[in-house]
Amino acid sequence: MATTTTTSQKIDKALEILKAQDWYWCMSDYTHPAYDYACGSMRAFVELVATINDSAIVKALRDLWTATYNYVHATMWGSNDKAKAEFEATKTALMAVIKPTAYAQAA
Repeated sequence: MATTTTTSQKIDKALEILKAQDWYWCMSDYTHPAYDYACGSMRAFVELVATINDSAIVKALRDLWTATYNYVHATMWGSNDKAKAEFEATKTALMAVIKPTAYAQAA
């Protein structure tokens, strides 16, 4: 019997991939396997998100990936309170689209 993955399960898996992404792989000077792992997890994220049938959620997940990338690189060499505040606001807004029930209960 085949199992069907729900949208919620896909979202949870995408968020796991995002959380586990090695944002500092560039520090490896493009050596393997760090480069391969980073590219592989990014590819897995893109492919998984593309299977979600809700365009608003797909856009929000992609935007969250980009926002996370920008935040990590803005704070790579030290703290950046402005970047942190912008990221937290963006993340909150995007998560309200991605998982509206969870964020409605938290509010």
